[in-house]
Amino acid sequence: MAENPRVISSGLDYLSIASAIERIGDHATNLAELVIYVAKGTDVRHLPKEQLEREVIGD
Repeated sequence: MAENPRVISSGLDYLSIASAIERIGDHATNLAELVIYVAKGTDVRHLPKEQLEREVIGD
């Protein structure tokens, strides 16, 4: 790698992009949890997936 700094630069770019995409996903999750809270009054932030599905779909 030391002999090809372009590889390091590209790798850092990809790492930055992956980090940004992960952050977008985290924001989308937070927004969805807020929408559920506003619509239903249920805090779903720390529920297991199965219980979350029952809370959201189980009306």
